[in-house]
Amino acid sequence: MTTNRQIQILQHLTRHDYLEVTQLSELLEVSPSTIRRELNVLEKSGLLERSHGTAHLPTPIRYELPFEKRASRQVKAKRKIAEMASHLIKPGQVVGLSGGTTATELARQLRTVEDITVVTNALNIALELRGQLSKRVIVIGGIMNQDSYDLVGDLAVQGLQNVHLDLAFQGVSGIDLKFGFSVADEPDAVVARALRAAADKTIIIADHSKIDKATFARFCPLSEADMLITDDGVSNDQQVRLEQDGLKVLVAE
Repeated sequence: MTTNRQIQILQHLTRHDYLEVTQLSELLEVSPSTIRRELNVLEKSGLLERSHGTAHLPTPIRYELPFEKRASRQVKAKRKIAEMASHLIKPGQVVGLSGGTTATELARQLRTVEDITVVTNALNIALELRGQLSKRVIVIGGIMNQDSYDLVGDLAVQGLQNVHLDLAFQGVSGIDLKFGFSVADEPDAVVARALRAAADKTIIIADHSKIDKATFARFCPLSEADMLITDDGVSNDQQVRLEQDGLKVLVAE
């Protein structure tokens, strides 16, 4: 069982690429020797990695360059969004996670959340959560999207039709008042619709650069999502227009 202090260490590491022992000691207000003991336990459990006096979360998959380039854009914003999203999840819930770079940051945040079930159609999301604390990870089958780590097609849709989700977190590539929420490809949109249909509540997670942008495939109007979590790069005018259209907007400061 992971202790509260160990969970705090993991939570701090989800916000940074790496932290030194002295930094963690100051953040948790305990001695460096105490931090080293906790890091030893977490390292043996596979929950973090250490090198040259620093600690960082393990990367269980070697990401291809196109994904890495997308992930590097607005990375601080995505981490803030993911942290806020993680606070909406309660123990015992079944949570759906789409693919995408913001959803990947949320998966890393969920390493510190115990007693949940995560359902995803993204192979990298499952690997990010592999062996992390007490949670179940269920991967919906399908055809591999060659441009991402997502599984799409009829098998993915059928799999989602047979589950019930308390919450679904969906990444998008476009948010437009007229066109609604959109993604890059129609197969992704089909699975996104199935994810939304399986959930009691759908929460869109997207940084501000996606707002006032329409990409190829719409998966639902703005009114069919329960909430948007974005970052503080959103303008007041954009937020007002989205909320006037009936969308609840949470801003991660």
